[in-house]
Amino acid sequence: MDMTTSAESLLVAARRLISDYAYAIDNGEISRWPAFFTDPCSYRITTRENEAMQMPLSIMLCDSQAMLYDRVEAIERANIFEPHYYRHMLADTRILKRRPRGVTAETGFLCVRTMLDGAMNVFAAGRYLDDILVQGDDCLFRSRTVILDSSQVDTLIAIPL
Repeated sequence: MDMTTSAESLLVAARRLISDYAYAIDNGEISRWPAFFTDPCSYRITTRENEAMQMPLSIMLCDSQAMLYDRVEAIERANIFEPHYYRHMLADTRILKRRPRGVTAETGFLCVRTMLDGAMNVFAAGRYLDDILVQGDDCLFRSRTVILDSSQVDTLIAIPL
């Protein structure tokens, strides 16, 4: 895709990347997570308050695929936490900015966490702010900022949102 590509085609490609990402996490395919990003890249979880004040504080911050793979390794082999599952509900994606070879997009989300005993709760809600590289029919995240609506964050934020 290039600048002559229709806005609708860009939106469809961006939506596919965003939904494929959520399905991979929800289906426990955490080892696929880094492949959704370019290298270098940025993955950051922050709060609405920090974002509004332009504070660089992050709950989670990775700035390369190597850091993402390290996070996967920690989740799969080192971290000990009660098994649980996520289910993402995504709002419609909007393209905020279009540029050569990419777009900036925003998508609202709600993430429900289910524990092994069946207990479910809203784990996180907020929005994704994505810088997406478009290459042909494929897209990758150059950066993904997860902006949580609440500053009260569960300490069991082991798996990426």
